[in-house]
Amino acid sequence: MSLFETHLFTDDQNELVTSAVGRWSERNHVDVKSEHGQAALIQAIALVGSGMRSPDDIVARLDEVCAPPAPEYPRSLVEE
Repeated sequence: MSLFETHLFTDDQNELVTSAVGRWSERNHVDVKSEHGQAALIQAIALVGSGMRSPDDIVARLDEVCAPPAPEYPRSLVEE
């Protein structure tokens, strides 16, 4: 299911997607408009479309498949 197919969702399903992605992005310090945020949104839509109804389960699955990249540190802090 794509982002454009969410018009087929009920209001409750749309709320589930937005609240789960919002929680995930806040916990992981990811902007929803970023590449990783958009990937999480698409994944959440697919999860809800496949029948997942628990916000906690959706967030946990997003943690598994949409983990944000590790922060990059300046070489001066990593190397001696």
